[in-house]
Amino acid sequence: MTKRFILAICAGAAAVLAVAVPLVAQQPQPAPAAAPAGPTLADIMSTTQLRHLKLAFSGKVVNWPLAGYELGLIQRSFDEAARLYPVFNGLPLAELIKQESTPPLADLRRAIDAKDRDAFVQAFVKLTQACNHCHQEAKVGFVVIRVPTASPFSNQLFPPIETR
Repeated sequence: MTKRFILAICAGAAAVLAVAVPLVAQQPQPAPAAAPAGPTLADIMSTTQLRHLKLAFSGKVVNWPLAGYELGLIQRSFDEAARLYPVFNGLPLAELIKQESTPPLADLRRAIDAKDRDAFVQAFVKLTQACNHCHQEAKVGFVVIRVPTASPFSNQLFPPIETR
């Protein structure tokens, strides 16, 4: 009798599972966590750091077309950071980027357009200082940018084509 009782319970459980499993499978499942809509702020800033380096070397060897190109890319990176992260850790990042970067970027544009190496060097130092001030305000002051001293880009020629 106990064997029949156990078999009856098992058969009943199997019948319940046969009905319940398809019903559970039909229940709406929560959506997987969405991936970030764009690059992280750290990714944008790391790319900007590489552009900062290329801008420095293009200005050093007076390759004004390359300097203008890199400056435009830096400006786009700052614009993207401000658009994607208008507020970061409670900090009005978009406003800070605008406030810190606009003057040195404008000075760099004027120096490049005038092909003025001395003005370029001065404006580049101001841009570098602006980067560090922004990092301090954003509580990442441990990220310190400096005027580059060497290029890791052995695969890119920086001097203008006509001087190679």
